[in-house]
Amino acid sequence: MASAILALFFVSFLFAAPSAAQTPPLSDDAGWITPQPTVQEKLEAVEALRGGGARARSGSVSGAPSGEQPFSSRTTSKAPLIALVLPSKASAYSGAAQAVKAGFMAAAEAARAKESCLVVEHGSGEVVSAFRQATEAGATVMVGPLVRDDLEALLAMPPLAWTIALTQFEDEGAKLPSNLFPLTLAVESDARFLAREIFIEGREGNPVVLSNETPLMKRFADAFIDEWLRLGVAAPERVRFSADGVATLRMQLEALSPSAVLLAVEGGEAALARAQTKSWPTYASGHIYQRQEQFEAAAFDRLQVVEIPWLVTPHAARFRALPSLPASPAIARLYALGYDAFQTASGFLGGLPMAMAFEGATGHIRFSRQEGLVRTGQLAVFEKGRLLPAEESSP
Repeated sequence: MASAILALFFVSFLFAAPSAAQTPPLSDDAGWITPQPTVQEKLEAVEALRGGGARARSGSVSGAPSGEQPFSSRTTSKAPLIALVLPSKASAYSGAAQAVKAGFMAAAEAARAKESCLVVEHGSGEVVSAFRQATEAGATVMVGPLVRDDLEALLAMPPLAWTIALTQFEDEGAKLPSNLFPLTLAVESDARFLAREIFIEGREGNPVVLSNETPLMKRFADAFIDEWLRLGVAAPERVRFSADGVATLRMQLEALSPSAVLLAVEGGEAALARAQTKSWPTYASGHIYQRQEQFEAAAFDRLQVVEIPWLVTPHAARFRALPSLPASPAIARLYALGYDAFQTASGFLGGLPMAMAFEGATGHIRFSRQEGLVRTGQLAVFEKGRLLPAEESSP
């Protein structure tokens, strides 16, 4: 009886932790300090409420590191509580899936919770069976899918468990099941952040959106314009960028006299476009470059970008459990997404939380029943070949 009462006490305070290992105290308006349980304590509390001793059903779960048994076949007295479902067997997504998995397991290791996690790896068109397998193994919180087509397929299933999806529909307003919440690195969130930032900084006069209209950058530009209009100001000018027209671009921008420029250009054209906007405050998503070889820091001097905090301040104390940054920014973002996904999932161990918030590797993450999951990146500035937090850059 005492253990059940203790478990109920812990579950009543299920909020996500700022780090995977420990949650700091929260204080209320009256000054009382409420101790918050660690992730490990949350796991133990939920196991106590389950009755404990539930043995995970064995299944064919592949992808365990060399020399290590797959989670489903380990000798354990506990059923898994959190399942990570990834398309690791689909060649087009295996690299991304492995990066997410590595980050997720690093967070679980830091929280001493690896034995409470299950990894189910699947191929193309197998996401529904993968989710069913995780459910049959006893998982109560799912993390995945990673791919939009898999999310679409998943909607054909009846609600099974709380799910932290790592992707979203192209239509952000699409109705999702009440038990599913997206946590993504989508450029749309960067665009909304920058629209608000430019507005707050008083540069709402006449912004220009400069875009090369690749699928990713078109989504970025469209989301910025949608958010800008929601702020109640006039629509920004939209200028199509092409390498062939670079000779006349500066004159075109000078004629428009922009209060700010949104650089919605990626790949090899990003540096070329940036060279034409140095006369004006210029903003971009960190997604303008996906591979290190595409990036020359000097070419982006004074460019303000929304980036994940781990790339901006990799040596911050809260990232001490993370490894050295991967050479590829794209892989670093996916690793950080997996890391934060575990922390987020731990907040759902006792059911739908009222609210939670923490500073993650991908940004500030908060949850409320009204808003769902919201991730906000960090504003940073390229300065003398380095990426610095915006507040630390020189005027």
